[in-house]
Amino acid sequence: MSDAWLVGTWNTRLDDDGRAVPGLVTFSADGGVVSVQANTRSVGLGTWRSTGPDTFAYEFRILAVNDEGEHVGHAHVTVEGEFVSASGWHGTGGAEFHDPQGTRLRGHSGSKVTADRLGASE
Repeated sequence: MSDAWLVGTWNTRLDDDGRAVPGLVTFSADGGVVSVQANTRSVGLGTWRSTGPDTFAYEFRILAVNDEGEHVGHAHVTVEGEFVSASGWHGTGGAEFHDPQGTRLRGHSGSKVTADRLGASE
């Protein structure tokens, strides 16, 4: 595979303690990432890079708000992925949660992520 395989939009499924959380992530040719998941209120923005012939890593940040819309911190999400086909990849990810001043509050890692190219399975 090549970096060009990743460029485009992907349907994602995050295993959140046994619950499948759907999302969409778009990878641009210049290394940008835009991500949205059903369990967040904000869009995530970040970057991606190739880590090998069939592997890649990406990260993004999501601003966190409370029910009143006030900024309460951010999530820093990281994912390492591997192509399983031209239209699919899988990987593992995690997130660290920070308060508005940047102090780490909590985090987790090792969550399974699977993805298929938008339009490939529809």
